Amino acid sequence: MSYPRLVVMTLLFCVAAAAIHAQSAARIDTSGWTVFRNDKMGFEVKHPGNWNVQIPTGTGPESVLMSEPRQGDSNHLAVQFWIQRNVNSKGVPIDEWYPEQMKVISMPPPFTRTTLGTRPAIRREVTGSLGIHFDAFTSLNRTDVFEVTILQPLDQTRLNPIYDAIVSTVKFLN
Repeated sequence: MSYPRLVVMTLLFCVAAAAIHAQSAARIDTSGWTVFRNDKMGFEVKHPGNWNVQIPTGTGPESVLMSEPRQGDSNHLAVQFWIQRNVNSKGVPIDEWYPEQMKVISMPPPFTRTTLGTRPAIRREVTGSLGIHFDAFTSLNRTDVFEVTILQPLDQTRLNPIYDAIVSTVKFLN
């Protein structure tokens, strides 16, 4: 096989692989999933019916942890939803609030603008010793910030499609 033909074949394979990945994420049917609603935190979200939902108690920030059942020592999927109360005292839009918060970090992680539950949001990816954090932030109201946190192993560089499906079902109640 000639070099130019090999390059073309490789490019076609990469394009096909990317298309298959995009289609597999889009094919996750959430219509039969369980709806979790938390009036106090002001949101609802769908999750697979076999997942566990935990609402930690104590003095920390309000949060909800959703995770698939553990199977041995293998990594299991989990997503956490947080409310940071009164952290946006100026009531500025999330795309102003987040960069302001990052000014205290010498090398803040890059971020992109996106939406979460139809609201403007900030999305970032941070690689640490425990894995890759995929986080999203949006305004819940004038002063409170809603956050979604996902942690994946270092060898999983792309966000698992199940997470995209879960996050796509977030709805805010007010």
